Amino acid sequence: MASVWSGKVPTITSMEVQVRSSTVLAHGDPNTEPREVPLTIFDRFACDIHIAVLYAFTPPTPSNANIVEGLSETLAHFPMLTAQLGHDRGGRPCLLVGGGGGGALVVEATVSSTLAEHMPLEPSPDLLLLHPPTEDAAHLLHVQLNRFQCGGLVVGLSAHHKVADGQSMSAFLVAWGQAVRGVSVDPLPLHDRSWLKPRVPPRCEFQHWGLDFMPIPPRDDEFASHNNFVEPSRITNILLRYSSEFITGKLKAETKAKYTTFETLLAHVWRKITAARGLEGREETTIRVTVNGRRRLNPPVPDHYFGNLVLNAYPRSTAEMLARGGLEEAAKVVHEAIARTSGDYVQSMVDLGDMYGDEELVPVYGTEGNVLSPLVDAESWLRLRFEDVDFGGGGKLCAFLPTWVPLEGLVIFIPAVGDGGGIDVMVSLLREHAEVLKRISHSLN
Repeated sequence: MASVWSGKVPTITSMEVQVRSSTVLAHGDPNTEPREVPLTIFDRFACDIHIAVLYAFTPPTPSNANIVEGLSETLAHFPMLTAQLGHDRGGRPCLLVGGGGGGALVVEATVSSTLAEHMPLEPSPDLLLLHPPTEDAAHLLHVQLNRFQCGGLVVGLSAHHKVADGQSMSAFLVAWGQAVRGVSVDPLPLHDRSWLKPRVPPRCEFQHWGLDFMPIPPRDDEFASHNNFVEPSRITNILLRYSSEFITGKLKAETKAKYTTFETLLAHVWRKITAARGLEGREETTIRVTVNGRRRLNPPVPDHYFGNLVLNAYPRSTAEMLARGGLEEAAKVVHEAIARTSGDYVQSMVDLGDMYGDEELVPVYGTEGNVLSPLVDAESWLRLRFEDVDFGGGGKLCAFLPTWVPLEGLVIFIPAVGDGGGIDVMVSLLREHAEVLKRISHSLN
C-alpha cells in the first residue's frame, strides 16, 4: 500500500465526536537505555504508515476504565507496540523498546448520537473522527474509545505497519479482549525471530527488484513506479456486500476448477474494477495481493509470531483477456500467481534482507501516488481473527471496517459480521469509476 493512506480529506460530518481525555500508556523505565530490535526484511517491506480499523460493539460493554486496564496488561506481552522507530548503532532501522520514550496513545471520546443511527457502518469521511489522526503520529499504537449515547462503543485503533501485520494485530486484539474479561492471554505472542534465518550462503532466486523493492541503485526504466496524484476529494470508498449464496451459487458455479473463495471473488472484483475504470484492449492490469508467509516457510512459522511476515503475489493480465476469458480465466491467473509465492520465494526475501540489509531498501509502493490504476492493491482480512474480538459485558461486535482511505485502487476483503455470513469488499476508486462499479458489481457478464 502506498504512503498516502494518511492523506487529509475534507470532512462534512453529521457525527459529533468530542474528545474527553488523552493519555499515554508507557511501560518503559526512563532510567534505562532502550533495547534495539532490528527490523526484519518483512518489517522493512511493510508500508511506512498507520493502519486504522474500527470495531463497533452493541451495549452493554465494560467501562472505559476496565478496557484501558486490560489494554495496559496486554501491552506488557506486546512491548513492540509501545516502542519507537529508530536506527541502531550501525545505522540499520530498528525498534527502540523500553527506556523513557514510546508508549501507546489512548483517547476517550463521546458521540452525541446513538450507535444505531450510524448502522450499518458504511465508508465515510466521518470515520476519521473515530480514531486519532494517523498523519505524523507520535506513537506506534493509537486507541480511541468512542462512547455513544446508547452505551454502544466504537474502538478506533491504528498501529504502525512497520511493527505488525494484520495477523499480529488480530492476535493482539483478541488478547486484549481476553485481558478485559479476566482470562489469561492464550496464546502468548512469539517474539523469537530465529525462524527467519538466511541460508548459508544467502541467495536471491527471484526478481524482487522492481516488484517488491526499488532497484539498487535506482534507475529510470520499466520498473519505475507511477507517481500519480489527484485531489483526495476525487476518491471515494464504497462497500460491496457479497452474500454466501451469491459467491457459492453464482460465482463458483462459473468456474470449473476448485479455486478458493478468496481467489474467485478477487477475480470477479478485478474484472469489474477493470471495466469500471474503462481499461480496454491490451492495457495491462496487475493485482498486488498480500500473502501471509508464515505457513509457506519450511518449517512454518507459528500464527502467533508477532511482527510482519507478509509479501505479495502479482497476478497480471490485460483488459481484453479479463473481459473475454471470463471469471474462469481470471481466477486461474489469480490462483497461479498466489501459488508462485512459495516457501522458496519467502526464503529468497529473507536472504535478500541478509545480503542488502545495510542498504536503504525502498518498497515499490513507497514511491507511488494516491492513484494506482491500472494496478489493484488487494488485501485479504478473511482469515484473521478480528471477528473474535470480545471485551465481554454482554455486548456484541456489530461492525468491523477500515477507516476512510483516499487511495485509488485499494481493495480490502472483510468477513461480514452477523449470522448470514458472506464477504464485504471495501473498494477505493475515483468517484466516477465507483459509480460504475456499484452498478455492475454483481453482474456476471
